[in-house]
Amino acid sequence: MNRFSHPTRVWLLAFAVMLGLAGAVPAVQKDQAAQQLEFGVKVALKGSWNEAAFRFEKSVQADGKNARAWCNLAVARESLGRFDAAREAYEKAIALAPKEERIKENYDRFQNYMKATRRGTGGP
Repeated sequence: MNRFSHPTRVWLLAFAVMLGLAGAVPAVQKDQAAQQLEFGVKVALKGSWNEAAFRFEKSVQADGKNARAWCNLAVARESLGRFDAAREAYEKAIALAPKEERIKENYDRFQNYMKATRRGTGGP
């Protein structure tokens, strides 16, 4: 049980913000992002794509500038057949790390798959 009541916790947080102590929050969020990313990779390797996508989403929510997390989210969404959402995540990953070869390779593979699928079904 937390030793501070809710109003006291709110006041302490407000006080920390005034003192500039809340600067640690982004570091905590990045640590949480890394933990979610790591767990997402573990479950993805086991084929649990729903759980992996959930973890990668948590990771990008905590650190939206992590290109690797966005790319992993794209792969998970692609594996789940959520192609529009996968494309969006790939595009965010590329925007964050335009020179990252692995991201570009994954995105190129995705685009080639989408083109082949459309061609195979008689689509444009």
